[in-house]
Amino acid sequence: MVDPVKKAVPNEQELRAKEEAQRAKLGRHLKAVDGWIANMQDPQLGSVGDAFRRATQNIVSGEDLDFKLKSSAVYYSFRYLANPGQTSFNNAVLYGMEALDSRERLLGARTHEFIHALQYRSAAILHADPYNEASDIIVSPYDYILRKERLEQDAYVKGAWLCSLATQDAPAVVDAMKGSPLPIDTFQDIRAQSTSLQDAFTKAARDTRNLLGVWKKDAEKTVIADEWHARALEEYEKIIQLRLDADDPITCIRMTGEDVLEIGNSFGPNTFGTNAADPTLTTIENLSPENAKKLAEINAKLGIIDRDQLPTLESTLHARGTTRAAYLHASQKHIGPPRPEAGAENDNHVDGTTAFKPPAP
Repeated sequence: MVDPVKKAVPNEQELRAKEEAQRAKLGRHLKAVDGWIANMQDPQLGSVGDAFRRATQNIVSGEDLDFKLKSSAVYYSFRYLANPGQTSFNNAVLYGMEALDSRERLLGARTHEFIHALQYRSAAILHADPYNEASDIIVSPYDYILRKERLEQDAYVKGAWLCSLATQDAPAVVDAMKGSPLPIDTFQDIRAQSTSLQDAFTKAARDTRNLLGVWKKDAEKTVIADEWHARALEEYEKIIQLRLDADDPITCIRMTGEDVLEIGNSFGPNTFGTNAADPTLTTIENLSPENAKKLAEINAKLGIIDRDQLPTLESTLHARGTTRAAYLHASQKHIGPPRPEAGAENDNHVDGTTAFKPPAP
C-alpha cells in the first residue's frame, strides 16, 4: 500500500509572499481599471470618467484585499465600537479573491463600492446609523430596510451605467457582470427605450429591486429586494441589542423624501428623480411575511408603535440647534474615546457588487 502524499502546509513566510503577490496583482488590475474609467464618455454628459475620478479621489480610507471575502468587494461604513483614537466612520473598500479573477469584474466591483462611498460622504441621513457610535440619532427598523434598498438601487444603477460606458475598452465586462441584479445589457436596453438618462435611472432602479433569482444556495427563487430586507433586519437586530445592552441613548427617526433624494445624489443624475413629495420614495413596496414578522419584533423591542409619528432627521437636528452639515461633519470626524476595556469591533458594510449569486437559468 502506498502512503498518501501529504500536502505541505505553507509557512508564514510563504503565506506573506503569496499575499503580497496577490496585492501586487490587485494593484495592476486597479491601474487598468483606472484607465478604463478615465476613458468613459457619455453621449449626453461627456467626460463622465474624469468627473468620477475627481469625485472619488481620496474618498476612501483604504483599498485592500480580504483573503476570506467570498464576494468581489464590500464597502465598510462604520465601526462599533471604534477603538480609542480610531474614527468610527470607516469608509473603506475591501476586495475579495473573486475580484482578482478578471479586471472586468473588478471594474464592476469598484464602481459599485465607490458609489456607496460617495453616498456616505454627502448624505447626512446615512450617518443616522445604528452602527455609528458618533450618533444617538438612528433610523427606525423600517427605515433601515428602506435605506438598504435605496442604497443598493442607486449603486447598482450607476454601476451598470458606468460599466456600460467602458464596453469599448473592456467589452468582456458585459459577460463579467451578468450575475448583477442589474446586468449591463439590461441597463442599455432600458436606456435605449427611455426619454432621458434620468428616466432610464428611475426605470432601472425598479427593475433592480424586482429581479427574480436564486440568491442563496439551494434556496427558492425570490426577488432581490427580499434578500436586501433580510440582511438589513439581521444587521439591525444585532447592533440594536448591543446598543440597548450598553444603555446607549437612542432617538429613532423616520426618513423623508428629501433623505432619499440625498442618497440618490451620489453621482450623476439622481436615481430617484427630483420630487421629494413622491410617497413611493419612502415606501417599501413589498415585505415578505418573514421579514414583516421580524420587523414587528424589533419595533416592539424599541417601543415603536407608529413609525409615522417618529421625528425626522431635520426636525431632530433643529431641536438641538444644529444643521445637517454640522451633524455630518462631526460624524465623519468622530474618534473613539478611551475606554477601560475596548469592546469588540463590529463593522457594518454594504454588500458588494457580486455578493449575490446570479439567477438560476
